Amino acid sequence: MNTKKLLGLLCWLLAFTIPFRPSILNTDGVGNTLGLVSFVAMLALVFIGYWLVDSSGSKATEGHGH
Repeated sequence: MNTKKLLGLLCWLLAFTIPFRPSILNTDGVGNTLGLVSFVAMLALVFIGYWLVDSSGSKATEGHGH
């Protein structure tokens, strides 16, 4: 595995652990702002992870049959 793919997988792991922590594990005192920030952080990490994993793969060549 190359570095970009590992970083992408790490972003996905963080996307589904860190942003949900305040809303799932500690619900006392969680407001709408913290929930919104957690949601935006999750979306950003998911898309950054996808971009890193996708860019680490082999490049498509021209004339691949489409």
